[in-house]
Formats: sequence, C-alpha cells, structure tokens
Amino acid sequence: MLAGTSMQESVTVIHTDEHGFSDYAVTLTCTYVQESGQWVGVCEELGTSTFSDKLEDTQAELREALELQLNEVEGLGYVREYLDQNRVTVVPIPVSRQTGFTFAAAGRLEHIGT
Repeated sequence: MLAGTSMQESVTVIHTDEHGFSDYAVTLTCTYVQESGQWVGVCEELGTSTFSDKLEDTQAELREALELQLNEVEGLGYVREYLDQNRVTVVPIPVSRQTGFTFAAAGRLEHIGT
C-alpha cells in the first residue's frame, strides 16, 4: 500500500464485573495509518498507540494495549472517572440476576398431523 494510507474502525469493549456478569460496554475509535512501511494504530479517545509492519498485527497489539490499560486503570479504582475524562460513553448492559430458566422469546405455534 502507498504511504499515507489510513483506516479507521470502531471497537466495542465489554466490561465484566467481579461476579462474571457483563455490566457495560464502551466503543472506542481506532485509527490506523501507514507511514514509511509501518502501520501506526491510535485509539482516538484514550491516546493509546502501537505500531507494526502489518495492519493485522497493529490491530491486535492495539487491542491488547487497550485491554491492559483499561484493566490497570480499573485496578487503581477509577475506571469510570477515567472513561468520563476521556469522553468515552458507557452503555449499561441490562443484567438479569434471577436464577433458573426463562424463555427469551415466544416460539411460533404450528399445526402438525391431521
């Protein structure tokens, strides 16, 4: 590809609480630019960046860096404040805390036989 080639993707990251429930998601914008034979990836909201010779490697490395960064900030106890400061919208995921079985949707009733 030519120098200056750029790509952008939205990456949705789902948070899981200490009980194993997914409780919210955030969407981050990742921009990739090829410069002098290297791909540079940057998370627009958090400023996290990485680079590699291949786009696929840069994408994987940026996601890994974002995961490490978010987990570290959460470990320090202020991940929600950090996301707010960086204007990252937190979208709650409704979690059912009941036990047992429930039907997600009604099935279609069909006539069988005579």
